[in-house]
Amino acid sequence: MTKINIVLADSDELYLNKLTGYFMEKTNMFDICSFTSKESLIKYISNTQNKVDMIAFTEDLADDTISMADIPAKVFLSDGSFSNVNRFESVNKYQKAEKLVNSIRMIYAEKTGRVDAVTTGDKQTKAIGVYSPVGGCGKTTMALALSMHLANIGKRVFYLNYEIVNSTTEFLNTAPSGSLSDVFLSVKTKGANVGLRIVANKYKDSVTKIDFINPPESALELNELTIQEQLKLMNEIDTLGEFNAVVVDFDSGFGLPKLDLLDSCDVILMPFTTDAMSLSKIRLLMNEFRMHRELDSLFRKIYLAVNKADGHTNSILQSSGILDEKSVEVSMPISPTLADIKNLSYMVDSMQNVFVNFTNKVF
Repeated sequence: MTKINIVLADSDELYLNKLTGYFMEKTNMFDICSFTSKESLIKYISNTQNKVDMIAFTEDLADDTISMADIPAKVFLSDGSFSNVNRFESVNKYQKAEKLVNSIRMIYAEKTGRVDAVTTGDKQTKAIGVYSPVGGCGKTTMALALSMHLANIGKRVFYLNYEIVNSTTEFLNTAPSGSLSDVFLSVKTKGANVGLRIVANKYKDSVTKIDFINPPESALELNELTIQEQLKLMNEIDTLGEFNAVVVDFDSGFGLPKLDLLDSCDVILMPFTTDAMSLSKIRLLMNEFRMHRELDSLFRKIYLAVNKADGHTNSILQSSGILDEKSVEVSMPISPTLADIKNLSYMVDSMQNVFVNFTNKVF
């Protein structure tokens, strides 16, 4: 990406040196000029030969020249006290350096529309849909367990819940800000920068290291998106290049719109259990694929995953006829711990054995 020319201005030389050092050590997207003198600062930004994309300055170096300068992004570095400088975006200079730099990058991205200022953009993203026609088979548990496993082996993972009733924060800690409401609005708004709204609202869970976005304010908001808009959102996450995997947790509905969403995924993990109703629904779905040969490419993406497996599971599967259509790639054992999804994070090590074959085939 093209380097961002940033000017850092603060009369506190010690602070400025530390901030400049952090920028230079932790990011490679900035060319930095720093100033402790207002006279030198004004002289520099007044020279039209000097290209300045962004300036971050403290109150003691504020000047009308900054207001008038043709600089796309201007940030006031506040010390938290009352200030007469109120015409600019502001950030608290006395916060953790990582958070400060990320805030400055986000302001620049929002002012210029350059999503690459806040993303790495170097990852090939695998879209993994987790879908089952069987309600109550532990699908969300499976989706979160897979996300947790991928994060644990070093993958950058985004968990996207596409259920009407979104239970994301029952397992992942509620993010301090942001929600899918903002992202959904951007998807529906012509010309909006959807990628930037995703980045602005996403949050990494401190325990599982899974990236996610808080559920929308209303459960009905997902219904207001067309299938094309839902596909657009999935494509925007992929385009960011921020993640190795996007795990999309679908509800159990079935129809042409759902098939379009599933077909946009690279692979589909399909959980079920071995009770009679669950097996019956899996057989019925397999029959649908047999009847509609145009769905062959989608059928080939499916990986079966049995949940709550025990000593009788193999014999039940052998007699069910399901294995005649597809082999089972994932087997999650029955566990009292998993009766409560909040306990899932305690089983991260055991997830290695559950998902290792599936992960090796997908990545």
